[in-house]
Amino acid sequence: MQRKCGIYVRVSTEEQAQVLEGSIESQKHRINSFIEFKNAQEPGWGKAIEVYVDELSAKDTRRPGFQKMMRDIRQGKINLILVTDLSRLSRNILDFCLLLEDLRKNSAKFLSIKEQFDTSTPAGEMMVFNMINLAQFERKQTSERVSMNFHARAMRGLSNGGGLLLGFDKDPENPALFKVNEKEAADVREIFRVFLEQGSCRKTIPVLNEFGILPKKRLNRNYRVANQGMWTRQNLLNLLRNPSYAGLREVNRMNKGKPQEELKPWQQHQMVKAAWPAIVSEETFHQAKLVLDDARLIQCQRLAKKATRIFLGTGVLKCDECGAPYLGAASHGKNLVHRYYVHRKLTGIPITCKNKRIPAEGIENDIARHIAEVLARDGMLDQIEGNIDRNIKEAISDYVEQKNFLKGKLEGLDKEIAEVFDLHRQMAGTPGVELVREKLAALASQKTGPRSADKTPYFPISI
Repeated sequence: MQRKCGIYVRVSTEEQAQVLEGSIESQKHRINSFIEFKNAQEPGWGKAIEVYVDELSAKDTRRPGFQKMMRDIRQGKINLILVTDLSRLSRNILDFCLLLEDLRKNSAKFLSIKEQFDTSTPAGEMMVFNMINLAQFERKQTSERVSMNFHARAMRGLSNGGGLLLGFDKDPENPALFKVNEKEAADVREIFRVFLEQGSCRKTIPVLNEFGILPKKRLNRNYRVANQGMWTRQNLLNLLRNPSYAGLREVNRMNKGKPQEELKPWQQHQMVKAAWPAIVSEETFHQAKLVLDDARLIQCQRLAKKATRIFLGTGVLKCDECGAPYLGAASHGKNLVHRYYVHRKLTGIPITCKNKRIPAEGIENDIARHIAEVLARDGMLDQIEGNIDRNIKEAISDYVEQKNFLKGKLEGLDKEIAEVFDLHRQMAGTPGVELVREKLAALASQKTGPRSADKTPYFPISI
């Protein structure tokens, strides 16, 4: 039977830049040559159906090409995955276990040109898992080294990348440093002055527009509003809260709200002196921060007291002119609250559709009436109950099967760890003992992965 092959290739940014052996075209060429060689040995061995390409890390399976390939396997479009080496497919032992189980359920297989282990035998399966385990160990070590290097640079006050800031230019001799742009720096000082005078972003933006102070342009579609010279509450907030303007460097900002004692030293949040000069004083920066914090607190208190209103059609109803979803909104009259469905307002994009807002009461009555008619049909509730019961049973069955599969892998890991311990005792005092210790560390990391996945399942219910 001719195999329906899916060619999976994955490259990192560095490999793309260098266009070496790991490039997309090189991997495609090697796999296609392999298929031609196998067909020459065994006519009709296999045919390449589709090529799946990813430019993301193999630390998990959240990759567009990988997910599309797995959908095609479940639909029977392909039944054999071809890769140049195992690390292209996965560098996570748990994900690889789940991949093998998924392939088994769909009567599919994978083949690595470099290793070519026969996973139908215990020895071949052991070698494959060892290779993935080492790839995972290498990935984690590399990730940790990169994180520590970034942390060391940040602690020295250097930039680790990112977009340009209003008031600064990149130093042409050292991209990790900023140089003050005196013309823009004057605008930054004026922005802080106006904000402290007005007391809110909403009142500050019209003044900035009147003075002709524009945000920094960035050649990126994500900065469409800034490139059009328009201020929004968000880009003004980002500027006012950026400690770079006070000559400070925030390290590990994403970990600010986490318990610091539970983090490693290079993961902890800190504020250090930047390697570039300040544009505004620390006192001015902290005054602006206090105003923003107070405004946030007032907003949270206001929202906590605000009446909760439910809009049945939010995100479901769509404009028949532009196709945009309608969102629920309310306006306060003299004695009543009027509820509507409206377009989402985006800065710089005018709403030109005829139906800019629709009264909610009439359309929600129609929705409720339709739901009532559906539920009143003979046997509808029994059908819904049956669908829910079937979905729950299928989800439980899949969960139990996955749990038993991982339990078997865990038992195998325990056995392998015991064997490595025996080897460690035998090699005590020899140069090779360090390799054994590294292997033990990798096995320990591998073992904690499947345990962390053993959690209460989530059952998606469709009716």
